[in-house]
Amino acid sequence: MKAALTLLATLALAAGEGVGHNQVLNFPTGDNTANFVRFEPDFEELSAFSVCAWLRKTTSDETRYWFSYAVSGSDNEIILGENDASTVIFYIRNSKLSTDAGAWPINVWTHVCATWDASTGAVIFVNGEVAASEEGFKAGTTITAGGSLVLGQEQDSVGGRFDASQSYQGDVYNVNMWNYALSEEEVDFLFSSGRCGYDETEDDPLIPYAVIFGQEPQGNAQFVDGSCMDLEDPSVGKVLRFPPQSDISLSNFVRFTADFGVDALTSLSLCTWYFKSFSDTSRYAFSYAVPGDDNAIILGESSNVLGFWLRRSRYLTSKVLEQQTWYHICATWSSDSGVVIYVDGENVGEAADTALGASVPSGGIIVLGQEQDSLGGRFDINQAFSGSLYNLNIFNVKLSAEEVALVYGEGSFCQVVPDQFWTDERIALSYSTIASVAPSGNAVFENADDAWRHGAQNCGSDDIDAVGHRPECWEVHENKRFKKKSGSMGSMVALDVETAQAACFASKTCRALTCQDVDGEVKCEMRSSFKKAKKSAVHTSYVYVC
Repeated sequence: MKAALTLLATLALAAGEGVGHNQVLNFPTGDNTANFVRFEPDFEELSAFSVCAWLRKTTSDETRYWFSYAVSGSDNEIILGENDASTVIFYIRNSKLSTDAGAWPINVWTHVCATWDASTGAVIFVNGEVAASEEGFKAGTTITAGGSLVLGQEQDSVGGRFDASQSYQGDVYNVNMWNYALSEEEVDFLFSSGRCGYDETEDDPLIPYAVIFGQEPQGNAQFVDGSCMDLEDPSVGKVLRFPPQSDISLSNFVRFTADFGVDALTSLSLCTWYFKSFSDTSRYAFSYAVPGDDNAIILGESSNVLGFWLRRSRYLTSKVLEQQTWYHICATWSSDSGVVIYVDGENVGEAADTALGASVPSGGIIVLGQEQDSLGGRFDINQAFSGSLYNLNIFNVKLSAEEVALVYGEGSFCQVVPDQFWTDERIALSYSTIASVAPSGNAVFENADDAWRHGAQNCGSDDIDAVGHRPECWEVHENKRFKKKSGSMGSMVALDVETAQAACFASKTCRALTCQDVDGEVKCEMRSSFKKAKKSAVHTSYVYVC
């Protein structure tokens, strides 16, 4: 068994899992012929293929191309880009398929897939939806092997003769090419997984992004860090706890200078898990002060109800929060529509006239656990917070009710912010930034047993005390299969799922199973960890959640 696990680990490394994740291929602004990635892909003649990528262009003019595959006698063997402004254009051997105008906006991450099969035709997908299609497109044709693939320029001869006016400018991420036409369901799954997700299709790509990441960019093209959240973020499961009311002190706080990524916010949402251990009526968990305004943002309780202050405008809900209970709170605001407050995904109050026309400058001081009466200080012990906070994030938009529900995650305390919020770059301040700041006094970040014993769920990598196998704790994911190489511990064959679950639990390191029926028995893949799941008609996955 040990030898088999070693082989599986070697295979996972050889496949380059995660290689290139969050590494964006950037082509800087300015017409040029020097910025590109070029290589000769190794594949046989193709009668079908798909190309998918996340794109964020910075130009608004027409005739720009980001993908070019050329062979001798056909420099337009495959081309992807735009011909008319804001369209997506797809060429195969000089024949083109195009979307309507407006399909591809400027400065917005957009998911584009082009699929083709010589027997059925071609389809262009934009953000998971069919944007253009043509039956019989280049029917009977094949794609010639042995050519040159260029990203960032359009080839007018094999490997060169670029035109600066056609150079792509912007970002390209997670480019993959398959040797078959992806189905609508597969394309929708790739898009729904988000730019930051570890998406996967049933069949591996012919050219995975790891291969492209392994090439040497030319000119000023370069791979740069993207904005995706680190899935191994150490802040996950780490709860910020302030001492109980009997030990309240002006020394207990987290304080740092805020960088919202912009000069000022004209809309925002502050969302956090909140647990109080005080019985009096007015204490504050979050305080943001800027020069001239020590009440730029405040979240807490006043007169025993939940309240939110923005630029000295106060809004009090009628919501009373009980002690020793975890709540999910989202306070949302914009300068043109006021405030809406949500608790556990439900609207508990709104005021359309709060802080209209205001803005919140970046660069001020954030304090957690105390309320500032001057920039960075002048705390009042009668307002000091007692309790815990977890996964506090500030978004740079006023979240809708549907988006708040996604962040709340139906009460899943351990759920991180969904990928799409990172994809759309809507995080002004992340909890991982907060968790990197050293607390003062007796405030502390704690996880695993310590956090669990103070009322939090266990989200960390350490297990709580073993309490024996509980069959009701297995969460079922129908028609899903976890990523093949993610945390693999090998496989087992059992008489039934219940037996497999008991064996997984007994191993002490197995946390999930992906199972299918095989000749009257159940074959299960065991996993110590897992990332994204993909759709599967024959598999069911199980996660032990207790």
